[in-house]
Amino acid sequence: MLSFFGISLNSLRIAGGLIITSSGFALLTGKFTKHKGIDGRVKDDAFHRDDISLTPLAIPMLAGPGSISLLISYYQEYNQTIQIFTTLLAILSVCACVFLILRGAHLIVKWLGASGINAVSRIIGFIVIAIGIEYISSSITDILKLIP
Repeated sequence: MLSFFGISLNSLRIAGGLIITSSGFALLTGKFTKHKGIDGRVKDDAFHRDDISLTPLAIPMLAGPGSISLLISYYQEYNQTIQIFTTLLAILSVCACVFLILRGAHLIVKWLGASGINAVSRIIGFIVIAIGIEYISSSITDILKLIP
């Protein structure tokens, strides 16, 4: 599929890494909702619901361009049965963790409070930035290995 558009796997990884890093900076600076273009109506709707997992607050980070680029690169890179099985197991594990976290979000908010959520968001933002930069740097390293 990538070759049809003339896109290399490393280019896709760099693009995904940039998106992931951008999301990390938004979390780190506390401007995540502004960064993702969420307007006031959506934000108000999310706060009035019991379950926000299906609102636009959760969707961009869970199934956005960064996640999709990661899945496409895994599909291109891992083609042996054991690798596919391991990748599927990892994806299912992440899905289970996300389900549990979103299901218990109201308890987490009560336990941490506003300042705790702010602190955790900034720590997670820092980790997300590191993941995005690692994604970019490993792709650049692969590109540099191709240069004679």
